[in-house]
Amino acid sequence: MHGGYSVFAGTMADLTYPQVEAAAAAGACVLLPTGVIEQHGPHLPLGTDAYGAYQLCRMVKDELDRHRIPALIAPPVFWGINQVSGAFAGTFRTRPETAAALHFDIMESLATDGFQHIFVINHQGDIAHNRMLLDVVTRRHEEGSTGVVLIEPDFIADRLGEAAKTPALATFAMQPLFEGLELTGELGVHAEEIESALMMRWFPELVDHDAMTRLQPTGLGPQDLAEWRKGGEHARRVTPQGYFGAPSPRDPFLWRFYQRMAHAMADTVTSSLTGRAGGVQDAASGSVH
Repeated sequence: MHGGYSVFAGTMADLTYPQVEAAAAAGACVLLPTGVIEQHGPHLPLGTDAYGAYQLCRMVKDELDRHRIPALIAPPVFWGINQVSGAFAGTFRTRPETAAALHFDIMESLATDGFQHIFVINHQGDIAHNRMLLDVVTRRHEEGSTGVVLIEPDFIADRLGEAAKTPALATFAMQPLFEGLELTGELGVHAEEIESALMMRWFPELVDHDAMTRLQPTGLGPQDLAEWRKGGEHARRVTPQGYFGAPSPRDPFLWRFYQRMAHAMADTVTSSLTGRAGGVQDAASGSVH
């Protein structure tokens, strides 16, 4: 079990430079966790996306270790884009060009240090953030860094449209990851039961459990989601308390969703490194897509 407050634990930040040099020389890949600092309702911390990306990388690395694939975790990058939550206090509003330049420079630094394979593990669903990441990784490919890959669930790739048809992006199927898990049935996209389950399992000291038990499901639908995605005051009107969905998980084991997602991501990394043909194997169903 991983957990604890520090998102530096187990990352390159705790290594010395000779250790990093040795890892690069040995052909290790790098897992780059990326997210944002933004409001996540009255019950979850602002850093939920940073913790989520970090925790996914920890679990992906565990999977790679079992396959004897050397990997390092970069320190989490949490200065991404918050187009939707910008009207709430505690949301850091980074300009797209700033976020893009930062991510590009981080990848350039890793490449300069000799790391040929960098996998971007994202935990921020805002489509503006995802477009920025895809643009940066595509630019890295255009400059010859073809070992840089952004890993996303298939529904994000669908939202990215034609731009997603690039070797800079690798996808995995999201829906099978829910098989056998009990959900509330609420449409949820932010600070809802999935993210609550993540934080309750691995960072419980950061969850306001009393606040969470008092919060009711939002009862919102697709039209509300479309309005919410406009961001700013639109999102604030749709979700005045900052969350969209059911804050409290019904299934006490809903955190297994993240374990499955990490497995799917690790399989994607393995496929990319080994050049395995036939697509990415889905972790839950075993199907190829």
